[in-house]
Amino acid sequence: MDTEDLKKFLIVAETSNLQTASEQLNITAGALSKTIKRIETKLNIRLFDRIGRNIRLNQHGEKFRHYASHLVHEAEQAISEFSGDRNKTLVKMAGPSLLLQHYIPKLTLGLNKEHYDYSLESVWEGRAIAQVNTGQAHLALVTRFALEESSHSEDLSSIHLGTSKFKVVAAVQHPLLKRFPDGEVTVDQLREFGFACPSVSPFCGIKRGIGSDGWRDDKVPRTISYRCSEFSVLMSLVNNGVALAYVPDFVARNAGLVIIDVVGCDHMCEEQIELIYKPSLADGWLHRFTGSIAIDEQ
Repeated sequence: MDTEDLKKFLIVAETSNLQTASEQLNITAGALSKTIKRIETKLNIRLFDRIGRNIRLNQHGEKFRHYASHLVHEAEQAISEFSGDRNKTLVKMAGPSLLLQHYIPKLTLGLNKEHYDYSLESVWEGRAIAQVNTGQAHLALVTRFALEESSHSEDLSSIHLGTSKFKVVAAVQHPLLKRFPDGEVTVDQLREFGFACPSVSPFCGIKRGIGSDGWRDDKVPRTISYRCSEFSVLMSLVNNGVALAYVPDFVARNAGLVIIDVVGCDHMCEEQIELIYKPSLADGWLHRFTGSIAIDEQ
């Protein structure tokens, strides 16, 4: 079966709309419809249910999508193995914005720029995992928790990039540091100062707890003065000394913030960060790419 047809099928399966898929592929909806019919005729089974102007994968389509994504992936990697580095590769990476911002410069630093270009898409980690599974992304940055919770985890490989511990942080001009210059406060003293919290988790995009930032408000209540739908707005409040925040340690380091030591608080949020990808039997560019990263991260 033609892998180009399979690629088109995967786009249609993702968009659930022939017109939208045809615009992405820069072909007519009629031509794309013929491709889908050709695949269904070859398999002698319907892969989509038609619902008005939209189409949706049925149970046969879902199963075939799994096979199709593996076939396309293996074909691309096999071609890459024999063509070597003569052709420049577009590496598609996905993941939460916070993880992309921090890890992409490190992951690409030691790699030959003549061999790779990069397409980076900021999406919640559940979506990032799904994109790797369906072949829309080659690699994704996610937390280990999200990977273990995913139904696709058995089909994917991962490289552990490190552990991120969350810290209470403040800008140097924040009132807390004027009163407590050493940055050490008790739980009761901390409650005198307001936090800026994300509306949803900056990794998964889901509301988690009162503050959605990993802080155990059920165990150690605090004062939340600002709720932010954009993490950049939250960081603006923190950087200008308006509010405290509970953020990953790499965010604190990158922003030059002061870490506050909260005495008497034994609850700490931490995340294991993983680079995930779909393994291949072929010794293609992905094998070489992840091999370089795995060596560098040891």
